[in-house]
Amino acid sequence: MKTHRTVLAASLLAACAAASLGAVSNSDRTLASAPGCLVGPEVVPMRPTQSAPGGRGTMTLSQPGSPFEITVDAGGHHMYDIVVQIDRLRRRSGASYVVWVATPELDEFERLGALGDSSRLTGRVAWNQFMVFVSEEASPDVERWLGPIVLTGLSPSGRLHTMAGHGPFEDVSCQQYY
Repeated sequence: MKTHRTVLAASLLAACAAASLGAVSNSDRTLASAPGCLVGPEVVPMRPTQSAPGGRGTMTLSQPGSPFEITVDAGGHHMYDIVVQIDRLRRRSGASYVVWVATPELDEFERLGALGDSSRLTGRVAWNQFMVFVSEEASPDVERWLGPIVLTGLSPSGRLHTMAGHGPFEDVSCQQYY
């Protein structure tokens, strides 16, 4: 199974590279435009949860510069530069808003950082499928989210599988991502 995934990932990377160079035939364009094939910056909406009705934000994904058009880490995972911008969020006095990234299964996660007054945060992600979420915390220095999740967004390839409707995201409908 692992070999099959490696071959599939290599095929997708090759198709993405060909698409970004304009060297793709019409018959191959479907594969090259598959989720996870990022040719230019992509803006992904961040959706509010029941804890933050009316909240709104975006995450903009782009690939770091590379002579090969597609940047991957040593493990073969896509690398993305990410900009999280919160446009509307009713902020509670004294609360900190922390941005997290996690794999779809929530078995791995990283703290990207706390949103400042600008409501904007930049970072780098090296997972093929991931979700980004914002939690409301008592302190900006938490090591794991403890407060309610207020906004969520999925990477293009993350939309292939979602944890929405499961675990801490039970109040988020899977259907809003499709």
